[in-house]
Amino acid sequence: MDWDRMIREELGTLVPYAPGLREEQVRERSGRDDICKLSSNESPFGPFPAAIAAMERELAELNRYPEGASLALKEKLSARHDVPVEQILVGSGSNELLRLIAQAVLRPGDEVVYAWPSFIVYPMVTTMFGAVHVKVPLDASATHDLDAMLAAVTDKTRLVFLCNPNNPTGTYYTREAFDRFFTRLPEHVLLVLDEAYFEFVTAPEYPDGLTYYEAGGRVVVLRTFSKIYSLAGLRVGYGFAPAPLVHAVDCIREPFNVNSVAQAAAAASLDDDAEVSRRRAENQEQKTYLYSGFDRLGISWVPSETNFVWVKTEKPVEVFEALLGQGVIVRGFGNVPALRVGIGTAEDSKRTIEAFEAAVARFGSI
Repeated sequence: MDWDRMIREELGTLVPYAPGLREEQVRERSGRDDICKLSSNESPFGPFPAAIAAMERELAELNRYPEGASLALKEKLSARHDVPVEQILVGSGSNELLRLIAQAVLRPGDEVVYAWPSFIVYPMVTTMFGAVHVKVPLDASATHDLDAMLAAVTDKTRLVFLCNPNNPTGTYYTREAFDRFFTRLPEHVLLVLDEAYFEFVTAPEYPDGLTYYEAGGRVVVLRTFSKIYSLAGLRVGYGFAPAPLVHAVDCIREPFNVNSVAQAAAAASLDDDAEVSRRRAENQEQKTYLYSGFDRLGISWVPSETNFVWVKTEKPVEVFEALLGQGVIVRGFGNVPALRVGIGTAEDSKRTIEAFEAAVARFGSI
């Protein structure tokens, strides 16, 4: 078999997604048993108690296929956000929803506008469906340059992806900047607002995507249960989209794409707003601790509205390895002069600063 001819040539530039190092790998490399895994923006806490109980109830019924349309979860989301069920998407993580939306609307030669660096799935799905990449660099503050993104839109633009707050920098664009952008965005463009870290935001100027959502409009708002709800291992994403797009996605998604345990856990998690608030506050407290430690060590960082911090370094590869040696796993991006440092428990934060202290002592500065 000539695999170069068999496999679509558009996929030649893609590489498999590389997840963060596993704890076992770091134990072997560092010789330490006490590992802090801060590389995947995961919650350091387990699922909500109500979610665990809901999952346990489902276990005895796993001989049956899940509810194919995730209807109970959609009904709960509908009541909570006052959006009709037929305008709600549920998928195996928001990653799947991003791919399905791209598959539903992109044709070869269409243009896709997104900021960079941002979520790796945007360039992946652009390439996957033969579209043209239009990457717009973040501004000097590592934030979306919405004016530059608007200027990049042409008659061929079909999709614009906005990640707010942005992954991997943790920054956000303001309501004022977005209003200016949104009112000038041409009608032929579908705008996808990726709000995976929405629940961590405390900034009053943050523009809630649902405020701009209309039933017959051109806005999609995506969110997830993977982050503050601690269901990353179950893969449940959801979103709000015009009914014709929801129908198109339903036509091409896998049957039973969200398993029954995941559906039950997600629905149960929506009942505990107090725990969401507690986790948001704890996340803020640990961020403040990290900021203080970075300042003391002379390390540059970018203010974050997420559960991670973008830390600047001129020695990203060396510092990444030095942190691994201390049993602290962060996310590196090759030679990009920064590391993404997840926020964990108070003990994780203490260990993180100690690991950076060791790195600064070793290299003089980072």
